[in-house]
Amino acid sequence: MATGLSRLSLSDLQAGGRAWTPPPVTPTPEAAETPIIEESQEVASGLFQPGEQLRNATSSVVNVRATPGYLSKPGGDIIAQVPPGGSVEIVGDRASADNLTWWLIRYRAADGAVIEGWMAQATASGVQILAR
Repeated sequence: MATGLSRLSLSDLQAGGRAWTPPPVTPTPEAAETPIIEESQEVASGLFQPGEQLRNATSSVVNVRATPGYLSKPGGDIIAQVPPGGSVEIVGDRASADNLTWWLIRYRAADGAVIEGWMAQATASGVQILAR
């Protein structure tokens, strides 16, 4: 061979002393992620209090229901509808139904009627409904 490698044997290569070994791998500890608390999560933790005035923060009409929940309900369960920006008052504690948080609210309709019922805090897709 032109490079002269044909004169080397395996024993010649091994006899050269200590072979190179890679340094040990030391895992780097990962920093624990600090959860980011958004306003909607703070609200979900129960920060609304009885007597607090809230508004419908959506651009849609939101149903007020006779009982918490929205799945498999009869049509008569909807007792009022709050327009976008409409004000409601929290009058009781929250309840969980259909994987949503519901608040007992009081709503004064445009015709002067006062309605007490349940309103979801957010939609099933996570859109915030009730806001300060």
